[in-house]
Amino acid sequence: MKLDMVGIIVESMEEAILFYERLGFKVLGETTAEYVELNNDGVRISLNTKKMIEGVYGYPPNNEGDKIELAFLCDSPVEIDQLCEKMNGFGYEIFREPWQAFWGQYYAIIKDPDDNLLSFFCDAV
Repeated sequence: MKLDMVGIIVESMEEAILFYERLGFKVLGETTAEYVELNNDGVRISLNTKKMIEGVYGYPPNNEGDKIELAFLCDSPVEIDQLCEKMNGFGYEIFREPWQAFWGQYYAIIKDPDDNLLSFFCDAV
């Protein structure tokens, strides 16, 4: 068994697509659909509307609390700094400004429009 896909439940597909495109992902599929995938090497990432997920689960998804965090490996601290500056310029919340983490990585955390925490890290230089 292996992890093949991570699905992100979104309130607004339009806002989610804009955010992830601004991060640098290309959307695969119709941007008006209830489900799209992001072009990503390795594990697939999908965006799923609450309506679509309710149809699968049989009840509305519960989105309370910090349940999962996605962590993206970056090439350098400069890339992380530039990404945070760019996303901040678009008005997205930088949950945790870039810092040298005690475990030896350069790290930052950004919130997506659905308040999911996305980590961006690289090995210390």
